[in-house]
Amino acid sequence: MGRIRSGAYPDGKKVDSEPFLCRKFDFSRNTVRQAVQELENEGYLYRIRGKGTFVRNATPVNSRRIAMMIYDTAYMTHPVTAKVICGIDRVLTKAGFILDILASKRSFHDENLTRLSEAYAGFLIGCYQLDELTLQELKKLSVPHLFVKNHPKNSPVAAARIHYEHAGFLAAEHLIRTGCRELSLIYSGEEMAISAEFCKGVFSAALESGVRLRSKNIFTIDFNRADDIVGTSSEILRRADRPNGIVCAADELAIPLLRELKKHGIAVPGEISVIGCNNINVSEMSDPPLSTVALPLEKLGELAAGVLLDRILLGKEMTSFLLEPSLVLRKTTGNALSGAAVLPGTE
Repeated sequence: MGRIRSGAYPDGKKVDSEPFLCRKFDFSRNTVRQAVQELENEGYLYRIRGKGTFVRNATPVNSRRIAMMIYDTAYMTHPVTAKVICGIDRVLTKAGFILDILASKRSFHDENLTRLSEAYAGFLIGCYQLDELTLQELKKLSVPHLFVKNHPKNSPVAAARIHYEHAGFLAAEHLIRTGCRELSLIYSGEEMAISAEFCKGVFSAALESGVRLRSKNIFTIDFNRADDIVGTSSEILRRADRPNGIVCAADELAIPLLRELKKHGIAVPGEISVIGCNNINVSEMSDPPLSTVALPLEKLGELAAGVLLDRILLGKEMTSFLLEPSLVLRKTTGNALSGAAVLPGTE
């Protein structure tokens, strides 16, 4: 074990079989197995099914660990976050790295950031709730870090992003092409960069087409408090000049909205069309099935992990990238009207 830890063996060298090691060192098979498992856990060895066990760079465990920072570990079960993590983990596991999920609301404030940086080879940051002091500390550290999906507003950081502005544009533009002339927007407000970008896209589509999106029809709801949609839907429905097209910045808002509209006898899309964003699995099981905007979340995670690994292993400069969303049309929106104008950037 000491020779492997000291780097005496080259990277990729195959480790002798357990029976051979037992005979060579006169150890029991259980002792050998425990030693090999310990070295695996520390990152010195890795297994390839059907081929054997091999030496990995003789590097310690902290250089094979990546921390994924999200605001709260409860978010791990959210469909959007789960898909991103799935993509990240797939690439890291293949490269022999270990992914840890940490809660930034505790880790960045209750722990010393320098100490965290000593425990990990790199950070993937999936939260936007970072103060300026924390951002400055991250810049000072030599540990590579990349923002994933979420990113701080007005801060030039390396980030793996989805084109949320185009997602908002696509959603609103589709409603406009189906004949909606009075739009409403339900989103999480301007504090979160990706939410603000989505809103900007919706506004752009409305402005380019001359469709109305009045301030009284713009509602802010926290994605984690979707129950607030009950009050919002009531406010929309009691208006004589209510909108006939509603853009929701998340399917988690659109689906309870559909339930409320059905409860009040509103025909969807006959009276009001609804479109969501992020294409979570349950969106196709809503009543009626939800039209939405699909986001390449697993691909985002895979590419983000790849960029970080290239920095760690090859020393490559980290650059930001932007992935495009796409429309998924189901039954909560109508068909595009004949002769409807196609707005720039939607073909």
